[in-house]
Amino acid sequence: MAAPTLKYQGVIQSIGSLVPEFLPHGILIFFGETAPEELRDTALVHNGTQLVSELVAGDYLKFSPLSATEQSRSYRLTAVGESANGNLAELGHVVVHFDGATKANLPGAISVEPALKALPTVGTTFDFSG
Repeated sequence: MAAPTLKYQGVIQSIGSLVPEFLPHGILIFFGETAPEELRDTALVHNGTQLVSELVAGDYLKFSPLSATEQSRSYRLTAVGESANGNLAELGHVVVHFDGATKANLPGAISVEPALKALPTVGTTFDFSG
């Protein structure tokens, strides 16, 4: 089996004050460093910049924490909305629903499984790979 191909990677720089409120709903909102001030409260702001190739169902989202005591966690993409790749490439923006849906809830959203148990922390590296 071939090694996974890295498609996008970033490090979480800040976590908005409202982000924990989305955890029970299984939603994480990612935004690049150009995120407008009014959206930063709801987002994981990161330094990712380049979408190497388009995300598709079957790819993986992986969180690799800075801390050696925290485990890396991987989530399988089950659906990718039609504008998710464009938003990620241009703005570093994507809304991730941890619901395992086979059709994205919104054009700019992706769905993954399994459910999210805990929020990633500042300094965590995330990547999408296929």
